[in-house]
Amino acid sequence: MNEFLDKLWSMEFGIALLGALVGGGFTILGSWLQSRSGNRAAELIQAKANAQRSFDALTQLKAHLEIQTFQGMGSKQTRAAWNREREMLVTTANSTLMLLPDEHKDTRVRVEMLLRQIKTWYGLPAWPEYKLETGLLVSEALKILSFFVRGSDSPERQNMAEVIQREIERDKRERAQRELESLQAEEEHHGLDQEDSERLNELYRFLNQERPEPSTDDATDPS
Repeated sequence: MNEFLDKLWSMEFGIALLGALVGGGFTILGSWLQSRSGNRAAELIQAKANAQRSFDALTQLKAHLEIQTFQGMGSKQTRAAWNREREMLVTTANSTLMLLPDEHKDTRVRVEMLLRQIKTWYGLPAWPEYKLETGLLVSEALKILSFFVRGSDSPERQNMAEVIQREIERDKRERAQRELESLQAEEEHHGLDQEDSERLNELYRFLNQERPEPSTDDATDPS
């Protein structure tokens, strides 16, 4: 009888011990998983904070770009002022972007590539074209960063060289059309001198339009 009780006690003790070990193991595993999950969440929060700082710097750059009204090639002073501001804000954006861990390498690399394409302005191309190109690059970088901060999937990749070229051509045609309409109105009401008339012909050719013949009603009878 005593031998049977000893065996039963030993069996129950073994089961209890095994249960304690297994339970303790799950507790340790649970604590480790919770700690790891907490660390990853903290890392993601920090990564988004760094991306937000980069976003803020580029937002300032976009706003600064939009208010500039330089004419043509600008002047040495205006170019220098712009380039200082551009370099400071791009450097700020890059410095926080570099803190993104390799887990978010795709976002980091895509934005870095866009920022490298933002050129120093030496006067050519003229400001309207440079402003358009720079604005497109900054806007694309802002879009990528905003998706990351919101926790959304990255936007589809674009061939920015093609986008920029297409937008530059569209902008040139729109500005040419506005200038043509202005000269048409001037011609109708007051007539054009030779220089403006030649410019009007250039605009018609650029826009692939035919310059209409003068109306016979407008012709003056010398008699």
